[in-house]
Amino acid sequence: MFERYLIEYCSSTLAGLKTASLFSYTGNDREMVSEYIEVWNQHLNSRGVYLELLHCSSSRALIYVYRASALEMDLSRPEAVCFLTQYGYLPGHLQDCIEHLKTRISLTNSFPHEIGLFLGYPLEDVAEFIRNQGRNCKCCGIWKVYHNEPEAKKIFAKIDKCREIYTKLFCGGRSVLQLTIAA
Repeated sequence: MFERYLIEYCSSTLAGLKTASLFSYTGNDREMVSEYIEVWNQHLNSRGVYLELLHCSSSRALIYVYRASALEMDLSRPEAVCFLTQYGYLPGHLQDCIEHLKTRISLTNSFPHEIGLFLGYPLEDVAEFIRNQGRNCKCCGIWKVYHNEPEAKKIFAKIDKCREIYTKLFCGGRSVLQLTIAA
């Protein structure tokens, strides 16, 4: 079941189209999540893909799947560094940033809105989402778009197509490992 979630929610990250993905795992085997993450990290880390447990409750486990090199680039851009510093992050130390994100999720018991940067969303859209409290967007897809709507719609279509293809291939017998593009 965990593999199915990886394909369903993380295909664009596995394919290298997106920096990161996030999903809530609600399977009956939630107590096994730490072991699943450990096993999948053994398989995927060599391809540049990492899994982290961001938060766990009695009903779900929040799993973060990311491409370390892409995330490092995204978070090290000067404008991202300036933005994240406002929220107590120390950009330049990827694992420290992820740990701080975990802390912020635990403290608020929700998504801190800067999580959009950790998912590869455009900084302008993340900042506007926060400023507008989620209102007044131009369009809505994987994220709420406030700026480059045509480009965002192209990205949304690519991600949807990727999920469709990966699901079909997975159901046809391909493994998650076979579908993960090496960095």
